[in-house]
Order: sequence, then structure tokens, then C-alpha cells
Amino acid sequence: MTRISSPDPATMSMALSDLPFGEQLFLWGIRMWVRSYNEGANIHNILHNGFKLAGVPTALGALDAIMGILATSGHDIIDIRCPKCTEVSLDEHRIMGAIAVLQYTDQPSDGEAYLSCWLPSAALLILRGPSSQLADIMKQGGLMIRARPWARNLRSDHEMVKSD
Repeated sequence: MTRISSPDPATMSMALSDLPFGEQLFLWGIRMWVRSYNEGANIHNILHNGFKLAGVPTALGALDAIMGILATSGHDIIDIRCPKCTEVSLDEHRIMGAIAVLQYTDQPSDGEAYLSCWLPSAALLILRGPSSQLADIMKQGGLMIRARPWARNLRSDHEMVKSD
């Protein structure tokens, strides 16, 4: 993951404003993390304060670990939109789906189906700990993420171009 990709917003029509607060917060954290990563900026304090104000002050450590693994071990472009974008990408739905399934199950491997399109097996194993931790922190804070089983098998524009 070396850049934010912005395909045609019509490919995924769910608006950010239609998401519950927990999902908006999670996406804000992902998007801000990616922007910071791409620009080489340090916004740790902003992210920490945002999660603290939402009642989940320990969420940043797990989010940082997840995003670090995606950024360093991921292959292919992951479509993470800019923080101000009003649409939610399929890839963002996949990441939310991986955390959501862990809020509803005790199996750390259950989220892997959402992320295996980007990560090798070893990275998926390493990701289990921080993913489960973030799912639990969000759940304990009352910030549930809705299940997205449909997001596991959909292909985004960049995957379709790659396979053609």
C-alpha cells in the first residue's frame, strides 16, 4: 500500500454519512492513518485524541499495528479514500468486515477471508492479534461494526483490471 487509490465512486454507492458512528470512527482512523503514511506525517496525537473522545483510548495501538501490517506486507493497491471523501470503497468495506466478524465470533482466523486478497498467510497470522484486539476494544466501547459477508467475494475495479 503506497498510495490512496480513488476509482469511480459509482462503483460503491454507500455514503459515509449512512454509517453508524462506530463505523465512521473506524474509517476516519484508517483514512487518517493512510494519509499520514502517504505524506510522511505524524498525526498520532490527533488519532489518539479522536479515539479517546469516542471512549476507546486504547484503539489506536491495535489500529496502528493492523495498518502497519497492511502497508508493509500487503500486495496490490488497497483503495482507502481520503478523510473527506463521502463514499466508502469496497476495500474499506472489506477491512470493516474483517473487524466486524471478530466482534461476533471468538475465532481469530474468521477475519482472514476479507483480507487474504492482499496479504500472504504469514501476515494474516500476525494480523490476528491486533485485529482481535481492535474488535474487542471497539465492542467494549459500544462501537459495533456491522457484518459484511457480501464484501468477501466482491472484486474492486483494480482487481478486475489486474485479472483481465
